[in-house]
Amino acid sequence: MLQYENILLDTTKRKNHAKDSFHYFFIYKIQYEKEITLEGLQTLNHLLNTTKVLKNSDITNTSILIAARSGNLSPWAEKAKEVIINCGFNTSFSIEQIKLYKFNGKLSFNEVGENLDLIYDKMTQYCLVTKPDIHEYFKKEISSKKGKRLETIPLSKITKYNKKMGLALSELEIDYLKKMYTKLKRSPRDIELMMFAQINSEHCRHKIFNSKINTNKSKKETSLFKLIKKTFKKKNTDVVSAYTDNCSIIKSNKMNSLYTDIVTKKYKYKKEDGLYIVKAETHNHPTAIAPHAGAATGSGGELRDEGATGRGSIPKVGFTGYTLSNLCIPKNNNQWEKKSIGTPGRIKTPLEIIIEAPIGAASYNNEFGRPNIFGYFRTCEFNLIPIKSNIKSIGYHKPIMIAGGVGVIRNSHIYKNKLRQDDLIIILGGPSYLIGLGGGAASSLSSGSSSESLDFSSVQRDNPEVERRCQEVISQCVYLDKQTPIKSIHDIGAGGLCNAVPEIVNDSGRGAKIFMSKIPVGESSMKPLEIWCNESQERYVIVIDSKDLSLFDSICDRENCPYSVIGNVTAAKDLVVYDTDDKTKAIDLPMSYLLGKPPIKPININGYNKINLKKKHSYASFDKCVHDIMSLPSVSDKGFLITIGDRSVTGLVARDQMIGANQTPVSNVGITMSDLGSSSGQVITMGERPAIAITNPEASVEIAFGEVITNIACSYVKDLSKIKLSANWMASSKNSNEIESLYLAVKKISSLCVQNNITIPVGKDSLSMNTSWKTNKLSHNVESPVSLILSAFCSIDNVNEIVTPELKGDGELFLIDLSEGKERMGGSSFHQIHNIIDPDVPKIDNTENISLFFNFIQTLVKSKTISAYHDKSDGGLFTTLSEMAFAGNISIDIFKSLEKYYDEIHMKKFFFNEELGAVVEVPKKYMNIFNKLVEKNKVESFVIPLGKSIKSSTPNFSIKSYKDIIYPLTTLRKYWSKLSYNIQELRDNPSTAKEEYNNKIISHEKFKPLVDKITFPLSSIKIKKIKLNRKPKVAILREQGVNGHKEMAHAFMMSGFEAHDVHINDILKGNIKMQSYEGLIACGGFS
Repeated sequence: MLQYENILLDTTKRKNHAKDSFHYFFIYKIQYEKEITLEGLQTLNHLLNTTKVLKNSDITNTSILIAARSGNLSPWAEKAKEVIINCGFNTSFSIEQIKLYKFNGKLSFNEVGENLDLIYDKMTQYCLVTKPDIHEYFKKEISSKKGKRLETIPLSKITKYNKKMGLALSELEIDYLKKMYTKLKRSPRDIELMMFAQINSEHCRHKIFNSKINTNKSKKETSLFKLIKKTFKKKNTDVVSAYTDNCSIIKSNKMNSLYTDIVTKKYKYKKEDGLYIVKAETHNHPTAIAPHAGAATGSGGELRDEGATGRGSIPKVGFTGYTLSNLCIPKNNNQWEKKSIGTPGRIKTPLEIIIEAPIGAASYNNEFGRPNIFGYFRTCEFNLIPIKSNIKSIGYHKPIMIAGGVGVIRNSHIYKNKLRQDDLIIILGGPSYLIGLGGGAASSLSSGSSSESLDFSSVQRDNPEVERRCQEVISQCVYLDKQTPIKSIHDIGAGGLCNAVPEIVNDSGRGAKIFMSKIPVGESSMKPLEIWCNESQERYVIVIDSKDLSLFDSICDRENCPYSVIGNVTAAKDLVVYDTDDKTKAIDLPMSYLLGKPPIKPININGYNKINLKKKHSYASFDKCVHDIMSLPSVSDKGFLITIGDRSVTGLVARDQMIGANQTPVSNVGITMSDLGSSSGQVITMGERPAIAITNPEASVEIAFGEVITNIACSYVKDLSKIKLSANWMASSKNSNEIESLYLAVKKISSLCVQNNITIPVGKDSLSMNTSWKTNKLSHNVESPVSLILSAFCSIDNVNEIVTPELKGDGELFLIDLSEGKERMGGSSFHQIHNIIDPDVPKIDNTENISLFFNFIQTLVKSKTISAYHDKSDGGLFTTLSEMAFAGNISIDIFKSLEKYYDEIHMKKFFFNEELGAVVEVPKKYMNIFNKLVEKNKVESFVIPLGKSIKSSTPNFSIKSYKDIIYPLTTLRKYWSKLSYNIQELRDNPSTAKEEYNNKIISHEKFKPLVDKITFPLSSIKIKKIKLNRKPKVAILREQGVNGHKEMAHAFMMSGFEAHDVHINDILKGNIKMQSYEGLIACGGFS
């Protein structure tokens, strides 16, 4: 128990209101076991920039205090404690940062008191507004919680306990539990029920995807998962691992990997067969509750999935995506948002989510040291006809937040080793906190189905700096190749230890003996259930041979990475977990009961009822449609999501989102190199079209699949069969019609992939996309349509063989139209801005067109016949052309025969339909070659001449039809970048956001090509040649949190140096002599 406490006050005024009516201070609450010395207190004052100890008189009747919900939870507290420990303090203390508002007048105090949501986040913080409550908070000591440490639940009370704790157990599972414990001749303990619920949650076990499907048309037994696996059975020659690990493992090009020698610490290259890993997963429920933490831990969880693949691997690049309901930004008054319904108080609004969540994901990736090089963002919300007191809408109040990535793994680490009796079970990473409790089950419930306190409990917290240290331990083990001490590794995610430990031993047909006293905890009052089932992040379960403990310990010690041996593997196939007294058995269950196969309710498919709400509607003018479509989140400038992330760290990024001289965010793909200095690599892209699924789930899948192909075709990948997909599914399982919609969608993607020899080796599902709440006498229900997010990956021989959307000018423009002239408008941006749901949606009418299109574009890319390429997607042809013009700052002249444009309706259909296709720019000198290739590839029916690209002094977009329409690029850019500015204005500094917005517009006033010009004669530079018999040795210095060391080592090695990996601990412990190095290079990283 912590016995002493100091409250240090930073007296710097952090904020001033008009007439100085209020300001706030930072307060630091520090608790420790041994009384701190005066010298120690002075050191703390210096580190924290504090000047005095808080006094009672500092708290007034007009004070407001904002503090973390639990004393040691916040990421700030964990990071600050690390810094303080490194400055010489022992570890037996806790620290938390608190914010104290002081008001000079009762009026301003009352004004803020009525709007407390503006100054604190109720999901992660307390807000205390009375003087007695604030004093009580500071007097409060950490003490053991009341109640039993272990609670036994009578079999007759399981149903009631299930609802109370939000376990999401079905009636079939409850019956299974009753039978199981009847055989064991005892009642279950609370910790066992929570563990069973997490392990067997929909989130962890994907019960719907594994359910038997009964259809009226077929008696053949199948499941959604079997339909996905059909793609692997058809084409699996280059898939090394699928469906059995965190990530899928794919064959790649030969690699020249950079590793460090465990003994000499010298960096060295090793040529080996290349493998890459792929993964994408969603983190929807936590992002709805606490967007910053939810998105951050979504990215962090995906990173751990990569690191824990096989016997350890190394992440390279990542991507993220967001689907939300309407943003409803104040004062924007968008036509399509006028009928938007609000959100319940328990979740954040879409606007709050898009402001906070991307920062969470970006900051995690930045601090870990992984570039985020691709993504998407869209909104979708439609109101259905209200029935009596029930208002039903289609939308994403429970958002989609997807995080994915590409990593690298060695051939010797593909498969986890079989475990043996007495192997050591280790937790690698930070301590356990009372956070993320029940997250697996909570994520399996619709929003609004659990109590608000359970929502609080299920949200996790992020600390990327700890994960960086864990990854460095894993990386050092990876460098050891076959000598790695890691026999098996499992990330600790949904369910926490209660899921990870049973899974890692069960894979080898073993059991485990665990001692809770060995599990590091950050809060001494935690009960066994809380210790075992919490979802504290940045942790892994690792199993090693006992003889390798010394080696593993030395690696962890060097990397300052905490770990603990918590138990051992047993031959008996039982899980035995002892309470902290090491005597009482908190858990004693056969593995077969715990990880058996509880009965799963089958799915009956009786027929899908399509939604059709199309009514007679008046459409806005062409100009108004241009304005509104260019302003839609799915269409508009995504710069605000991109520039917050580091896109260059690792030195492995060959292509990010930005294109052209003005760095316009319009790239079709992201590309990473296989290794440092390599010309080969992997290309990634995404495809998703959920609005189409409202009326036609199969067509939605077809267009998402087609979008992936039209995107990835810009790079030379040779063959469609090389493409690998991650399929992430979202739906509302409460709605039987949506489950049938899901079945049709899965069946369609399975068929498309099989026909095109494309494999889906990885994916995930989130089938609780429903939000419900009540206001007065009205019931609100928001359901998401079946939503497939496809992430595509492909190994490529040359990262430079790519054609970007950047127009070069003086070229001919062509639309390559897979629909061969169709103009179906359902599910389009055009219909979204008019709030129309229309079943006449685009689809793939002829699957052969996919391969015809792909092979044709690949020929154009390889032969360098085209100078620009961009897929046609959200916003239609008009958006495609506009984005190409922005990227190149080039004018476009579009002209067609008058019959195509004899009225404005046909103009809108032509420019705003979202049928599959792409636009290419062909330099005039290559027109003959282009025409011959069109004929050779038999795609004459696809090719539609559009007009020309022109280098003009004032770039514009002109359409010559029954009337001439001219848009200066400055006008279109004003529309297109407005949303990015609106978000940055609310999120960042408003004045600098405005300046950036204006600069984007001004950049298109004139055509200004970038000119590379050296301002001095090269002959004036004299380079002194040095002849050495050996390469100069340099120390690549790193501290915990550094993530740029490998690219720095590569740069110096390419410059003729011998690079050595030197950790600050090597110097502090006297393991190296700095005199042996000719140079010292300090690297950057965590911030």
